[in-house]
This record gives sequence, structure tokens and C-alpha cells, in this order.
Amino acid sequence: MAQKNWQIYLWKCSLCGSKSYGKKPPAQCSKCNSEANRHVLIPKNDQFKNPDVNDYLGIPNLNSFLYLVGSSLSGKSNVMVCSSVTQISYWPPRFGVAINKNNLSHDFIKESGYFSLAPLTKNQVNLVDFFGRNSGRQVNKLEHYNYKLVHTGSPVIEDCIGYYDCEVEHKSTVEFDSHTLFVAVVLEGNIKINETQLTYYDYQQNLKSQ
Repeated sequence: MAQKNWQIYLWKCSLCGSKSYGKKPPAQCSKCNSEANRHVLIPKNDQFKNPDVNDYLGIPNLNSFLYLVGSSLSGKSNVMVCSSVTQISYWPPRFGVAINKNNLSHDFIKESGYFSLAPLTKNQVNLVDFFGRNSGRQVNKLEHYNYKLVHTGSPVIEDCIGYYDCEVEHKSTVEFDSHTLFVAVVLEGNIKINETQLTYYDYQQNLKSQ
């Protein structure tokens, strides 16, 4: 009888380095409480080499700005942090935003068809810590923050430098195994960039200095 080739699924939190086992990443990191989308699957051949996942394939060097993504559904609102945001077209203005399917915001956006984008600045690392490490399935993230609902009903934290209010174009949206790439057109926006925007690399460097 041939020996079965067992697959060990080892996940590592890209924020704190904590490891866990399972076919799926944990819903929440046991150490820093970050969500499932912050976990990286360690390749089978590297599981016993103690790899630095943050350097795997050099992906963190693909630096990008951090945004707060706000969404609402059935009277409930949620905000998450996202670095996978890119402008797709100039006119009409469109964004592509990739959201992990494990996130509550994914369900809100997919069902409602709307979301807001709010750029973060370098002095707002604390917002990344809170909205990026906590799950809306477990806590009400907006309970202790002042926010407003824009035209589509999506929330925007008032301390942000502005926002884009977006409507999903479902025909252009792309499904991947772990993420959905939502393509959305900007309905309205109000941005006053008078401070340097926060990048994912900036945030990682801040974590290392703590």
C-alpha cells in the first residue's frame, strides 16, 4: 500500500509572526488578534526551515498605500484596513479593491454593492492597529469612533483626510480562491491630501520599532 502524502498546513501571521496549523488560517491570530487575511501559508518545503514569511518572494517590497474600507449592510456598518487598492481608470474614475473572503467587509460589499475608501496618513498608525487587527464579526469597531455615513450609506471615520464613495461594477468583479477583486466606480469624493499617506512598508517598519 502506497504511503499517503500528508499535507501539513502551517500558517504564519505576517504582523506578529505567530504560527498555527489548519487547512484554513485562523479567524483571528491568538497573539495579536489580526484577521485571517494577515496569515500567510508557509510552503510545504519550507515549513521546517523557519522562513521569514515577510521576505517570501519579496512581496512586501511591492509597497502600496493603506486605506480604510467602509461598508454597510442591513443597518450594520464595518470598517477594515486594506493595502490592495489601485486606480484602474481615470474617467470614469474606477478603483480595484481586493478583499479577503474571510472578512466581514467582503460579505457587506458583495451584497450591498457599495463601499467607501479613506486614505490613511503617517500619523494614523493607531487606526491600522485597531481596524486591521480586529474582526467585525467579534467586535463593533465603530463603537468608540466618530464617523459619518456618506451617500451610499458606507461609513467614513471623521479623522481621515477624505474619502471616495464607490459603487461596485459586478460585471467587472473577479473571483479568486482567497479574495474577490471588486471593481468599482467612484460616485463622489472629497480628498484633501495635506499630509504624507501611510504605506504598508511604513506600517511594518513601525511595528519593528516597537
